[in-house]
Amino acid sequence: MSRFNRQQSTPTINYGLLLPIFLMLVLSIWLQYWVATYEEVSAVNQAIKQVIFVVIGVGGMVMIKFIDKKIIWKLVPWIYVFSLLLMASLYLFYDVTMYNITGTKRWIDIAGIKFQPSELAKIAYILFISKELIKYEMNTKIKTLSTDLNLLWKLLLYSVPLFALMFMQKDFGTSLVFICVLGALLIAAGIDWRILGTIGAILAVIGCILIFLVFTENGNNILKSLHFKQYQLDRIRAWRDPYAFADSIAYQQVQGFIAMGSGGLFGKGSTGIDIYVPVRESDMIFTFIGEAYGFVGASLVIILYFYLFFQIFYTGLKSNSKFNIYICVGVVFMLVFQTFENIGAAIGLLPLTGIPLPFLSQGGTSLIATMIALGLVFEMNVYD
Repeated sequence: MSRFNRQQSTPTINYGLLLPIFLMLVLSIWLQYWVATYEEVSAVNQAIKQVIFVVIGVGGMVMIKFIDKKIIWKLVPWIYVFSLLLMASLYLFYDVTMYNITGTKRWIDIAGIKFQPSELAKIAYILFISKELIKYEMNTKIKTLSTDLNLLWKLLLYSVPLFALMFMQKDFGTSLVFICVLGALLIAAGIDWRILGTIGAILAVIGCILIFLVFTENGNNILKSLHFKQYQLDRIRAWRDPYAFADSIAYQQVQGFIAMGSGGLFGKGSTGIDIYVPVRESDMIFTFIGEAYGFVGASLVIILYFYLFFQIFYTGLKSNSKFNIYICVGVVFMLVFQTFENIGAAIGLLPLTGIPLPFLSQGGTSLIATMIALGLVFEMNVYD
């Protein structure tokens, strides 16, 4: 298949990509163990649970690595449809416990196995959009504003079922991940700058309108009619002036600031934590890193993330396949957005959205899905 041209050379093991993944997985087990020591759960059990997730994730990554990309190419439409059906099945097999806690149907529960279909949908969406971009380039001899617009409408049409399901599940944070992935892939495909500029302007206006509505009573009523929850609106207000709501809606965020600030340059160590931060094992895991290991430790973790992102990009470029490049762009920006949003929320740059920090936050579905996505990258042959 011409779209998967490979040079006649011997592929090498991608140690450059393997190293940051290995370090992230070890760090995830380490952090979950120590965070659990400050919660009312067994630290050993939590570490074992994380090890199980790591083993399943690595197994998924290895399995995907040995599936030829030609087979994946043929299965892409079916994978996307399956992911949509899986998300739709939430209305029959949703996790009742999580629904009672959050009021949303985001977790599926089948025979005691619980996971978030949206995490797997991210991978399916990356593959689907990447394939559509390749088909567009193969069938379009001369790209014009008109052909690019036709492509955009086609992609938006295909995306409607996904975003409709996300809207019905009230998962605004994850919807932003899909938007980021789509935008990154459109830029990578070289879509006409006038289209990209118009989309950017529209999104900026919508964002400003949403923020304005948050701070008016009538605006709140409008947002609630659009399925926004009260806690989501509170997060925006808490982000604007957290210390004004330090004892109420901004308690989690302010505690996170105090914890990270108290870590200083080198931190207090894993056994020196003395600031309570709600949901520290998941949404606020970065505050534990800042308190325990200080500015230096937190900076090293961020550097490790950037090294991982670079290796994914580099793998795509060296693989000699446009399809692979698009997949790498999608995977990188999926991880970049989640990392930027989670850490940005922890340090006050962005409002809280509940998006997990890749690898490190508690949550088996997120970790396993991330490893499967990286399996797609590992499958790419990199040549000397």
